[in-house]
Amino acid sequence: KKKKRKATHMSTSKDSRGHGGTPSDVTQNQIVLYGSAFLLGVSIQRWLRSQLVNGRERLSAPAARAAQWTAAMRAVESMDGSALFNDDMAERMAGKRMFRRCLNLSAKVPLDHAGERLNKISEVALGTWWFDRQIMTLLTSNSLHSAMGWLSARLRNSARGLAGPPRQVVSIGSGFDTRPWRMAMPPMTKWLEIDTKEVVAAKLRRLKACNAELKIHSNTGYYPLRTIQWDIHAVDIAKEHLDFGKLMDMYGLDLDSPIVWLVENVLWFLPPERVKHVLLHMSAVSSPGSIVIGNSTVNRGAELLGEGKHGSYPADVVGHWVSSLPGRQEDLHVALQEAGWDLMESCSQEDIAETVCNGRDISSMCSGGVGEDVCEGEHRPEDVYFFARKV
Repeated sequence: KKKKRKATHMSTSKDSRGHGGTPSDVTQNQIVLYGSAFLLGVSIQRWLRSQLVNGRERLSAPAARAAQWTAAMRAVESMDGSALFNDDMAERMAGKRMFRRCLNLSAKVPLDHAGERLNKISEVALGTWWFDRQIMTLLTSNSLHSAMGWLSARLRNSARGLAGPPRQVVSIGSGFDTRPWRMAMPPMTKWLEIDTKEVVAAKLRRLKACNAELKIHSNTGYYPLRTIQWDIHAVDIAKEHLDFGKLMDMYGLDLDSPIVWLVENVLWFLPPERVKHVLLHMSAVSSPGSIVIGNSTVNRGAELLGEGKHGSYPADVVGHWVSSLPGRQEDLHVALQEAGWDLMESCSQEDIAETVCNGRDISSMCSGGVGEDVCEGEHRPEDVYFFARKV
């Protein structure tokens, strides 16, 4: 009987091991299984998040893709040892896919100028440098700087009056701009950005991925906020009506104080009637001393694509340029006057390139045909950069 019981016990033990072993073995296997599943889930979540913040999310609107492309070109410029500016966040803002695309397309400086730069200066870099210069001059001094030199004392005095330098900036169609983090702003500067819902949502995700500080003195970001206040508002100004007065009040801006309005790389995406409407509305809510800084193409996208004159700008972006402003200063003055602004000065991209290159060969230093006689007016769009004061 004892031998029979022992044989039965051994048989039962073998059967139990055959179906998973002892209870302690089963528990350990479950722990390993659940732990592996948890780690796999965390890894998938992080991978999906990296796809979003690295720009593999596909922005659908043309203006949104243009904003990505602009950020990528700023990132390419920031890589250069002689960069016109330093935008550390631009690569993350653009996303890896767009950054690689722009880096591969960047024109290289000829060998006889290789010691000065690695890549040629792009149209975006020239424009960004010009806007940086105007913004900082307006916010920090009682004079305005043009691409060609200092404005006359009469214009300098009338631009500001007794109000003092502005401390409010409103950027329309801001895209993935990072000036509130990369530029040394004067104290008490407030910064408000306006763009579409798609761009605003993507920008907020990427700012968080960059660990950028969104509120002053929160001490939560790797990139500190350089303005006392930064806000972003989602609205499509190409289609939706925007009450700037209510918007300024909503975000605590003072309508009795001067405002610096930025319309950088945005007017050409608006229908012609909307360009005038937006500029008029901006002027209507602005106090004396307010300034608009902007740029536009002189030709519409369809004309440029039809004649192959879009330079290094992506064709899928240029095709959606539906508006333009006159290139001649007299005509531009009339167009802005009708929209409530008095033109103070305008310049072309060639003018900006001349200032940046400072006597060096422009065609060797700049891309997109800037400074090349054979390309001027033939293979690249004509741009106009301007600043104007409230009428």
